[in-house]
Amino acid sequence: MDSQPQSPPDLFEREKTVLERAMRVHGDPSPAVVHFALAELIAEYERVIRDMRRVISHSDRTELELNIANQRLRELTEALTFQNRHDGLTRLLNRNTLIFEAERLLKQAPVALILLDIDHFKQVNDRYGHPTGDKVLTGLATALNHLVKTPSFCGRLGGEEFAAVIPTEHIREAIVIAEHLSSHIRDLRCAPEAGLRITASLSVTVAQAGVSFEKLYVCGDDALYRAKHNGRDRIEIVWRLLETT
Repeated sequence: MDSQPQSPPDLFEREKTVLERAMRVHGDPSPAVVHFALAELIAEYERVIRDMRRVISHSDRTELELNIANQRLRELTEALTFQNRHDGLTRLLNRNTLIFEAERLLKQAPVALILLDIDHFKQVNDRYGHPTGDKVLTGLATALNHLVKTPSFCGRLGGEEFAAVIPTEHIREAIVIAEHLSSHIRDLRCAPEAGLRITASLSVTVAQAGVSFEKLYVCGDDALYRAKHNGRDRIEIVWRLLETT
């Protein structure tokens, strides 16, 4: 035998009962009955007001907590996104992000690539310790951030190797940036290591739109090797524009 569906509970049952009792006193002029009914109505009204205030207060508190949670979530998302795209030590773009952004840029515009490698960096770590080596890396990152401005961007490819990507077909524009970088690196000071002198080898290469980043990087890396091989602390320039064919 099918059971009859139950009707939902009346959320206002208590209020309706009090109201019905109050309406019945209209037929009884007794002051005591009227006073009792009025007192009950007032008490019920006050209870409803308190409940409404509590609901509103809870709602406001919930909304505030929700806003705080949303803000924390946004901050966490931004922090995780930044962490995913940037190098943990230098805060520059990491290798994957720099390559991704460079490939996207190369699809629509010519690009100049500056590769930079700190000279004898292993000796810096061995002689002065890794904390000093980290100061060198972060100091170089500061110089890069200062000199490489949007829409150009820079990043750490790994170890002591860095790169700057400049949307231009004019190689001399990139050479000026590379020369400033080289000068800034020579001026790096990592106190208390007063005798520490830092230099870097650099290469500058330019490719037209449509060239793959891999091709541009290989050309720049070969030039960087020549800069190292030919004495370090110098800039090797590839004057030939890399083309798609």
